[in-house]
Amino acid sequence: MRVTVVGASGEFGSVLSRVLEGRGVDVVRAHRATGVDAVTGDGLTEACEGSDVIVDATSLMSRSADESVAFFSAVARNISTAADATGARVVYLGIYGASDPVVNKKMGHYRGKAEQAVVYEQMLGDDATALLSTQWYSLPEKFMSQTTFGPIAVAPHMHSRPAAVEDVAEAMADVVLDPARPSRVTVAGPAEMDLADVAKAVAAHRGSPRWVLGVNYGGAGLRSGGLVPADPDVTTSTTFEQWLAGR
Repeated sequence: MRVTVVGASGEFGSVLSRVLEGRGVDVVRAHRATGVDAVTGDGLTEACEGSDVIVDATSLMSRSADESVAFFSAVARNISTAADATGARVVYLGIYGASDPVVNKKMGHYRGKAEQAVVYEQMLGDDATALLSTQWYSLPEKFMSQTTFGPIAVAPHMHSRPAAVEDVAEAMADVVLDPARPSRVTVAGPAEMDLADVAKAVAAHRGSPRWVLGVNYGGAGLRSGGLVPADPDVTTSTTFEQWLAGR
């Protein structure tokens, strides 16, 4: 089996590529360093030729709704076009709850992911499968890297069921290799947590920053269960304590 992973140099795409290769899959790693620009479409169709599945694992770290919508919609359109040209199916990484206006109202990144889902549904319909993941244990580290001032950092209160990125990649690999792929698979971690508490535990484990302040950010939808699937299709196994011990 051959799979093109678009965004293979990112946090998730790199892990997924290794997982798929470990299962005997011929993986084409598509990203700018290999001559593929998913935003413009340059080199994309060529990278997808001969592949059975195209995985959209692209990412963008931006709080701007305009930038996120432009990025994720352009990538989804270009990958859909490549899928039509090559006959491949598409599996794309989404965020559970991101399409809910109550959740994404003040979250530019989530609005971009919501638009991504709209494009795939309109252009590919059942030929695209969404893997909707909850947040990852590593997310609060990204928050703290951007909001640390001396010994103090801030992290948003987000009620979620976070998971280890490696577990989510394993779940994605299961979907990619399943010939009867459903149109939607939800993946959640083993326990409900506030990501502000995750950030505090990570900081305590590594000894920095000294204080982490939880703040209300992004609207009430992030704190009222909008990010927590009631009945996920996949519940990952790695607990936060296990993940933290392995850091």
